[in-house]
Amino acid sequence: MNRLLLAYGLMLPPTLVFGAAGAGKPDTAAVADSAPLLQTWTPAVYPPEARSARVGGFVTVRIVVDEAGRVTQARVLDETDPRLGESAVAAVRTWVFTPARESGTAVAMSLDVPFMFDPSKPDPKKPGLLPPAHLLPKPSPREPAELTASPLGDYPESLRDRKLAGRVIFECEVTAEGRAGQVRVLGATHADFVPPALEDSQRWEFKPARQGDLPVRAELRGAVSFDAPRTTRAAVLAANRLTAPDGTAPADAPRPDIVVDPVWPHAALLKGEKGSASVELIVRSNGTVGEVKVREASAPEFGHALAAAMEAWVFEPAEGRAGPVEVALLKRVEFAPPAAADEKTDPLARLLILARANAIRGADGLDEPLAPVYRVSPVYPAALRAAGKPAGEAIVEFVIDREGRGRLPRVVSATHDAFGWAAATAIQQWVFRAPRRGGAPADVLVRIPFNFSPPTE
Repeated sequence: MNRLLLAYGLMLPPTLVFGAAGAGKPDTAAVADSAPLLQTWTPAVYPPEARSARVGGFVTVRIVVDEAGRVTQARVLDETDPRLGESAVAAVRTWVFTPARESGTAVAMSLDVPFMFDPSKPDPKKPGLLPPAHLLPKPSPREPAELTASPLGDYPESLRDRKLAGRVIFECEVTAEGRAGQVRVLGATHADFVPPALEDSQRWEFKPARQGDLPVRAELRGAVSFDAPRTTRAAVLAANRLTAPDGTAPADAPRPDIVVDPVWPHAALLKGEKGSASVELIVRSNGTVGEVKVREASAPEFGHALAAAMEAWVFEPAEGRAGPVEVALLKRVEFAPPAAADEKTDPLARLLILARANAIRGADGLDEPLAPVYRVSPVYPAALRAAGKPAGEAIVEFVIDREGRGRLPRVVSATHDAFGWAAATAIQQWVFRAPRRGGAPADVLVRIPFNFSPPTE
């Protein structure tokens, strides 16, 4: 029994799956903009013993040409007779190349060099400028990286009671040393799944990709999956406060897939005001959400925030007797401010103390520029689609906390309120590389504009 089972009862540990371009077949494409060019060469000397015995055949030698164009490694890859291989290796070690180049910089590359020995032909007395075309060196094939160790952490505590299955899709570089770097999250079913997946990536180990005898960096795409408890769709809906419009369990139950939490209205949050809202919506037969309408809200801004969040949800559609069906749902949310006493355990409580004191600095003095790891685009508001799809803009100020999460979005201006809520909802899902100032974790106040173009159907 693993520690997730021990800690969470029915929760299962996350799993990791990778896919590489061209998986299953070596990638023969060059790993640089240009391959090494042969400048000087000498043919292999026919071993006298092999010639007298009329032993002929082929040899393939794999070499590494370094950044200066020198052959630094040479080994027999294939041969019909060991005596021929020794002669071929001795010859190729004297060859000189113009090095391969990548983005204008000289780089090393592995090449495969074919040799042919024909006892019926004499050794050439003076080689030509280049070997015959069928004997020219070619870039060695490329082999993909392989995952060798994938320690994975726990299901996020913040989502434990919501019974949500999770998925984080990403791309990353696998370095020549076999480590994951430059992880870029392409999609996530909830933003809270992103930080543990990024933390796990620092511990993954790979057999590096190889281009011939050279370990090289590679690009991989993968997914971390967080399994939820084995339960019914109705139980998942109930855990996320989703019911039929009359408050009962829906007869046909979709399953939440992509889940977005509502933004807390900034002014109310800073004042510590509670709030509530409920919205009705339709889960279409393709799993998307439509016809979101605020049924009730303790203040208009709470209803706007919840409606903007629900427009970004995606479900696994409900299945009727004849296939996927539309389902009407009601979503309720209670907005309860965190207690100041929770500042050591709740990042929002800690940030509120700083925000109320106007103590969060801008991006000046950071150790490195702010680097986004995961961003989603705002969902164009459905109400404005019906109003003729106007273009618009919004400016949002928000905090990138010391963990890299987007927090406390505040709409500075918007050509329509709906654009502001859509932009703030997107920002709250963003994740950045954790900012640091003077080597210490830092919270950063930033401001960003959004432009909304009329959507095309």
